[in-house]
Amino acid sequence: MKYLPLIWSGIWRRRGRAVLMLLQIATSFLLFGLLQGFNSGIKHAIAQAHADRLFVTSSVSTGDVLPISQLSRIRSIAGVKLVTPLVQFPSTYQNLRQGIVVTAIDPDAFLGIMTDWTFSPQAATALKSSRTAALVGKVVAERYGLKVGEQLTVQSPILRQDGSNGWVFDLVGTYDVPNQPASATQLIVNYDFVNEARLANRDTTMVYYLLTRDVASAPGVGLAIDNAFANSSHETRTQSEGDLYTSQIQRIADLDYLVGIILGAVLFALLFATAALMMQSIRERLPELAVLKTVGFSDRRVMTLILFEAVTFCVFAAAIGLGIAALLLPLARSQIGISGMPWVVVLAGLACAVALALIGGSVPAHRGLKLQVAQALTER
Repeated sequence: MKYLPLIWSGIWRRRGRAVLMLLQIATSFLLFGLLQGFNSGIKHAIAQAHADRLFVTSSVSTGDVLPISQLSRIRSIAGVKLVTPLVQFPSTYQNLRQGIVVTAIDPDAFLGIMTDWTFSPQAATALKSSRTAALVGKVVAERYGLKVGEQLTVQSPILRQDGSNGWVFDLVGTYDVPNQPASATQLIVNYDFVNEARLANRDTTMVYYLLTRDVASAPGVGLAIDNAFANSSHETRTQSEGDLYTSQIQRIADLDYLVGIILGAVLFALLFATAALMMQSIRERLPELAVLKTVGFSDRRVMTLILFEAVTFCVFAAAIGLGIAALLLPLARSQIGISGMPWVVVLAGLACAVALALIGGSVPAHRGLKLQVAQALTER
């Protein structure tokens, strides 16, 4: 630590160049933090998915509907505890920017499945007893100023039997998701009401959402459901929550490959840029390093000072980039439930910064080790 002032003064010897290097490294690790944090957040969300909850969709496509007549058959399969049809459609409240996802379900089954949601017993009873009742997510209620007891009218591209696109619901309560607070954004309504009122796709569902009696029986239940509808006109594909989320993400991109390619290219380019700038900095300071050797600094100590200077600067710049990423990353929490930068990403970023400094500073440090005092002073 006693050499830290010497190291710090060496870093800022040329302020313009130091600032440019700082911005270069900080920007690279900002990208590292955002990409790796986003990827880690998605993996964490998948790992937290409930293995005893299954989604039954069409084997053709998740956008293909299934007939509601399959509901009774699924209920009769051994190991199925609760099952509900689930239909979702977009809507807007007062203007196009105030979007709300409407989720139509069977209240008795759905509220029993969602054990990680919190809502009052009175709200659950009201949702079950009134066809037009609705539970609204706490996030949406606070964002749009919605109050329990009032009527909510939303506009949707899903037309009603009378040709209108306005849907009116009675707000009987709110719900929250304590482990993912930002995900409480849906409007939960009765499937029977929506099914009878909509113009198209009556007596169908987008997906069957079910709860098995235990985690161990979930794979067997999924296989039994798919076998029950094999070779029918509506074959099914049953997946767990984690498998469904993974397949949906893979349709967009292979995140591991994409993140790896981008970060590899960025860090590779950064390595050469940083090494070139450090070599230039050391070349300009050869006479100063020679003076240090003259006053008693050993070859290895000079080499160590150069390496510590590189490590200190890279870690400092990387910490700035990762810190900015940690502030920006929670902005994605409404999509994937990220509440902050995972510590593993921060530690990995700092480790990469140290590795970058050691590799990039190895050539200048070796030059400092082999530096001849007389030759360096004559070149001054």
